[in-house]
Amino acid sequence: MRLATRALRHIRPQRPVPHPRYSLTLPSFQRHADEICYTVVRAGRGTRVFSVSSLRGSVADYDLIHPEILAFSHASVRTNVASQPSQSPSSSSLIQETKAFRKWSGLLADPNRLAVETDFFRQGPAKQWRSLLLVDKFENSGDLALWACLLDYQMRINGPSGVTHVWKALWGRKTLFDVDSSLAQMFWRIMLDGALMSDESSMLEGVWIYSEWMYDLHRVKWPHLYTTVMKHLLRTHQHKRVLQWQLRLIPNFYPGLNEFTSLIKEFVLDKELYQMDTLISLYKTSPEKNLYTALLPYLFNLGESQLARKWRRIFVIHGEEPLLPAPVRPFLRFLKGYYPNDKFTCEELAALKFTPAVAKDEQPDLSRELMNRIHGRTFGITVKNYNDRLGAKWFASSWVSLDVAISVVSAIGIEKIGPLSLQSIALRAGNAKGLLNRIAQLREHGISVIESNYFRLVLYLAKQNDNEVLDDLVRSDLHPEVFDDVNLQTRLIDSAAGTSDWQTLRLLLISKLVAFERSARSVANDVLRLRFERRSQDGVLQILEHMKARNIPLNFEEASHIYDSLIEDYNNDQRRLASQPTIFYLSIFRQLKSMDVPVPLSHWKLIMLNMARRGQIEDLARVSVEVVDMFLSSTSFRPGLVPVHIWDLPAAMRDPLRDVENLLGVYIPQDIPTNHSNHPLRELFDSKGLSEMVENAFLAHPGQGFQPISGAESHRRLAQGSRIAKMIQLLRALNDRGMWIRYRKIRFVVTNCFVNIYGPKTPVDTTQRLMRASNTLRLDEMKTLVDHAWGGELLPPLEDLIKIVRKRPLGATLDSRKPAEPIESESRMDD
Repeated sequence: MRLATRALRHIRPQRPVPHPRYSLTLPSFQRHADEICYTVVRAGRGTRVFSVSSLRGSVADYDLIHPEILAFSHASVRTNVASQPSQSPSSSSLIQETKAFRKWSGLLADPNRLAVETDFFRQGPAKQWRSLLLVDKFENSGDLALWACLLDYQMRINGPSGVTHVWKALWGRKTLFDVDSSLAQMFWRIMLDGALMSDESSMLEGVWIYSEWMYDLHRVKWPHLYTTVMKHLLRTHQHKRVLQWQLRLIPNFYPGLNEFTSLIKEFVLDKELYQMDTLISLYKTSPEKNLYTALLPYLFNLGESQLARKWRRIFVIHGEEPLLPAPVRPFLRFLKGYYPNDKFTCEELAALKFTPAVAKDEQPDLSRELMNRIHGRTFGITVKNYNDRLGAKWFASSWVSLDVAISVVSAIGIEKIGPLSLQSIALRAGNAKGLLNRIAQLREHGISVIESNYFRLVLYLAKQNDNEVLDDLVRSDLHPEVFDDVNLQTRLIDSAAGTSDWQTLRLLLISKLVAFERSARSVANDVLRLRFERRSQDGVLQILEHMKARNIPLNFEEASHIYDSLIEDYNNDQRRLASQPTIFYLSIFRQLKSMDVPVPLSHWKLIMLNMARRGQIEDLARVSVEVVDMFLSSTSFRPGLVPVHIWDLPAAMRDPLRDVENLLGVYIPQDIPTNHSNHPLRELFDSKGLSEMVENAFLAHPGQGFQPISGAESHRRLAQGSRIAKMIQLLRALNDRGMWIRYRKIRFVVTNCFVNIYGPKTPVDTTQRLMRASNTLRLDEMKTLVDHAWGGELLPPLEDLIKIVRKRPLGATLDSRKPAEPIESESRMDD
């Protein structure tokens, strides 16, 4: 890769450069544009800019939906639960000060001399040069600054071919092995990028041989050799060469677990790398196999549950186990609920059941404490009050790990800890993410933190991932009780401002902000309750929009009250909803959906069936498509995941969460196959619901022109045909959007309606009699209408259809059908 073409301000060549600058627009330079991003940085006084490749990157229980979590999710599109792949060095690292070239700084301004000194093979300007070239003089042997100066010139004049030219000269001399300076780092990166871009495969082979020479004789490693080569090969999908170079570079240039993990993360979503198991082969041949805790939460947080399941099977085969329970628990809980047949290892079950194992050398003797606790419960002796100061010293003790400290406190029956203990835990946790995991661990052991403004402030900073201010807070001399005393805070703010104690002032002001947000949350939820009770649609939507815009969380109690009110109104209105209440609740549900607050599927279903019963097929179609898109394609605050209400989870996933307070729902991946028995859409559009929707399309509804008015026969036929066609078109549209629908179920329900309308026996059921009385179409017309609306042949031939109508009994179900009926095949719907 070439150097930047911007000239240095403080260097003025005495004569023009003898060769034209290499154009960035030439085809030979752009053929690698898909692989390499060329970066040009503005040069400053006394600096020289190098342009090298910038390689592009292809808390606790983070799946649970708490009101507090949602408030922070509004501000960021994706939570930072799993670490992101490492990025390449920024362009600023490519800026080299002119003094880095040391005594060769002046040579940079002499293009004529540079043309001679870079004619390494004496085929051009150096033919007539009588003395040795600079690189061949003994005193310049190993002078990397000189080589960097010559590389700079060659890249400015000849572009990528200039790198190849310098490399061939260096290869024959083997005099450089400096890798420590920033100039050296830049030099080796450009050489490696040039080898990767070169059409000559021998150049990359030469780089590898040279790097082995550097390591064997001088015990230094070519900087970023493994990572750069493997990223290039993976990005360009050179499957065979990936494994070849993996085996070559692993012995001496393996970069360590962290960089290898980042490499896997960067390409783990590239589907093409799984066609030949390229990425999996990379893992299998790596010297360290410890990706379970890092990769599975990362994939699950992106909504790639199927890919995570595939990697988990590979990890289990290779003996990997979760090292930390908190990061992997959401994924394991999801597997337990949606894939109960997947076998779990003992370590996975321990992580799933909130019982993290204690290291063998750190297991305390808890028998006495456990017996005291049991005897106390037996004889009615209460557990002693927790001393927060002693507890803080216990959690701060460096001779025992935090895991053991928390286990001991839990074993002796402590259920609440104070702010001083929280401060000690925060100091040892190290950062915001670690603190959130520790708070989750306390909750798993049945230990909560006493509510206080200090605790809320710590939690706020941790969720904001503000490590700097969080560290200032836990190391501050301010006692936690200060944050609960408003008058004392006011005096301290005045004092801190007067003495320019900006650190203390910042902490106190942030504390005021957190207290204000808590007050705003309480007021907003109270206003919501008041407006909802008045059934003020505009008022409710206005306050919900205000809460969304200002990141004010909706309380669990208010959400539950809205859901319960729908059921009450439905039951009080003889199990129906009038038009106005339907619009009212539907508008609220749509607003809650935009806030990632999950609405129970039963409530969506109630509104949709109510629309079907009222003959509102167009409204039903809009809501159905909206809900299907929500589960399959819409983007939530956590892209790739969709919020689901706690009622709609599988029992194995729901039961362990019953005691979690203020839980609105759980995020699940959107990539669950729609034919999965526990997919939310299978519950929403179950057999009973689909049957009712289709049957209602064949019924007459008030105000739709079904009354026998004189001269209105054609209008009645048109209205009936339009309603049935819209329902069939809706089912087809849902299938085309990705929802799994049983083909034979749709056919069976439609033909059942035909039996009620055209069958030899008159139905007994009032609804079926009404269906028969309102019909205006012949059987052949009805078949043509349905097939045309479906966009293909949905029903069997007319002769077979007539036989079915004559032979099938009234009220037949799909399970009670006769095997001889030609309609009932086991095929599914074709896309």
